[in-house]
Amino acid sequence: MKITDSQTPAKLIKISDNRAAESHPKDSSPARGRDRVSLSPQARELLKAQKALAAIPDVRTDKVEEIKARIADGTYRIDSDQIAAKMIREALPDDD
Repeated sequence: MKITDSQTPAKLIKISDNRAAESHPKDSSPARGRDRVSLSPQARELLKAQKALAAIPDVRTDKVEEIKARIADGTYRIDSDQIAAKMIREALPDDD
């Protein structure tokens, strides 16, 4: 036996239309207030740190000039054993 209610689809459409009308206010004027953004204390600290890092130059010109002068004088020496040891340490995985 098959029971059908021919009114059910029409009822669902009517309910759906009513809900849609309720969800959209009739006053479509623009918002009177202004949007506001509030940053957390952590976000403010991060912004402050980023600004401080941006102020630091990428190249330490005083260090570069010192090394250039030592190279020109012939007093700049490189310890190849120390460089090789550090390269090997950095290439190997840590055993912590």
